[in-house]
Order: sequence, then C-alpha cells, then structure tokens
Amino acid sequence: MSDVATGDGLPDRLHDILLRMAGRVDDDALTSARELVAIAESDRAVELLVGCLIAGGVPVTPAENGQLRALLDQSRSDPALADRLKVRDTWYAPPHRFSYEPDAGAGIGAALAPVVDFLIGVQSVHAVWRVTPAGATPGAVPQRVVLVEIGPDGFAPATAYRIGQALEAAGIRAVVEVLKTGADRSDYHRLAASDAKPINLSGQHAAAPTSGGGRRAKSGGSVVPIKPVAHAEAKPDVVTQVELAEPVEPVTAEKAAQPPVLEPSADPSALGLVDYKPIAEDKLSDVERDLLRQLHEELAQREQ
Repeated sequence: MSDVATGDGLPDRLHDILLRMAGRVDDDALTSARELVAIAESDRAVELLVGCLIAGGVPVTPAENGQLRALLDQSRSDPALADRLKVRDTWYAPPHRFSYEPDAGAGIGAALAPVVDFLIGVQSVHAVWRVTPAGATPGAVPQRVVLVEIGPDGFAPATAYRIGQALEAAGIRAVVEVLKTGADRSDYHRLAASDAKPINLSGQHAAAPTSGGGRRAKSGGSVVPIKPVAHAEAKPDVVTQVELAEPVEPVTAEKAAQPPVLEPSADPSALGLVDYKPIAEDKLSDVERDLLRQLHEELAQREQ
C-alpha cells in the first residue's frame, strides 16, 4: 500500500492517517474523527481512531504504529495506547468493490452549491458507491463515497468538514475523503477513483449572458460564468386578495384626528362604547353630582 503524503501540521497529519484507515475502520467513526480534527480537538480525534483500531482488532504496519504513537504524544494523549495496537508487517484483506450505479452523483452538485465557491483550493469532486462493508461494525451498504481533490493552498480538514455538513443538510449520506493534488493514493482510493465519476460543479450556476457585464467565479478548478441578477425579473410575493362584504370608506387624516361625537339622544350602550347603566344620584358624592349637573347643562345647551 502506498503512503499518503502528509502535511506539516498536526491536523494535516491526522487527516492523512485517517485517509490511510479508510475501508479499514468504520465509516461513522472516521467521519466523527475528521470533524474533531476540523474543530481543533486533535487529542479526541486520535484517541477515537486508536480506540477503534484496538476494539476492532484492525492490524497496522510498524510505520503506522509509529505515526499513531507520535500523534498521541503530540496531541498530549497517552502514547502507551499504541502498545495495544495489533502490529503486522503484512496481512491480506480482500479489496473493496465500487460502482457508480445507481447515479452516485445525484443531488451532490446542488447540495454543494452554497459552499463550494467559498472553499479554497477545491479542484474536483467525484462520487461513487462502495458496495462492500468496512470496519469491525460496518454500517449499511452501499455507502456513498465523495472524493474531493484540493490544491496546495487548500486545508483538507476544513474542506472535509464543510462539504460533509453541506451533504448532511441536503439529506445525502456520504463519506467525504479529501485528497491533495499530486499525493500518492492508497489502494482503497485508487479503486474508488477508477469507478467514480466527476460532479459537474459548474452546473450550479446559470450560463453567462451573450452581452452585458457579468462577474465570473471559480468553481471546481474552472472559471464558471455567473449570470447577473436582473432586478426587473424579480417576481413579487403572492398576496392573497380577500373580497370585503361591504366597501370600506377610507379614513382621512382629519377624520382620524377627531373623536366621535355622542349625540344627546343617543343611547351610549347602543354605540357599543360603554356598558350603560342608569346612575343612581343618591349614591353619588358631591363632586360627582356637580360633574353630572354640568353634563346635563351642556347637553341642554346642545339641544337648544
């Protein structure tokens, strides 16, 4: 098995060792470990990986054992965990089988549209089904595998995390594996790539107009024209029209500013303004009697 080229930093080297374990460790465990690397929890990521290797009895080479021991030490975990790994110089494992059918790329281009233009260094995206189980406690098969290739300026852990989140949000179950351009591929990834097909990332944008200015954006390593937004074509929101049983007279500013006038002969309760009840004068105080008398006098003046 060829070595996977490693990066300089701890997250890069963790990402690379996780790539080496693809097909040997459970898919869900690898996805969880990649997410931990992306959020800078390297200690938990390497401990999870080593724990899965120990629990599943998955053999590792002496070189891999040395890498895992160094990662445990550099992430401030216990390097002695590497002593419990099953180390084998050589062993045989049946190769995994892959197939593109049924359409492994269905929905992926649309799902990645919100994020792909904001990811640095993405060169291409391929998809394929793995039809064989992986790990000591494998999940359901076929398992969709999304292979992402990035350039030297890309950051693999963050790219894997963002693309994985976008696919999950779209309801697409997949394992995301991000590989750097020019790096050696493991047997697992070479077999996957041989049956995978590219995702048309440029299909997420409209074609460029024949005339007029428009901006262009990079997507999937190619320049993709983007149609400028025509504001005149924007459709207004649909408003439900409700027919009124009776026409409503518009209220002018003058009418709105004036309070309603109560006619002397009108019954206040009939106007719906007050719950009118006759007032017993013998129960009123002197002040209330005086106010009531003033009201009667004012009403009498209006009648005249």
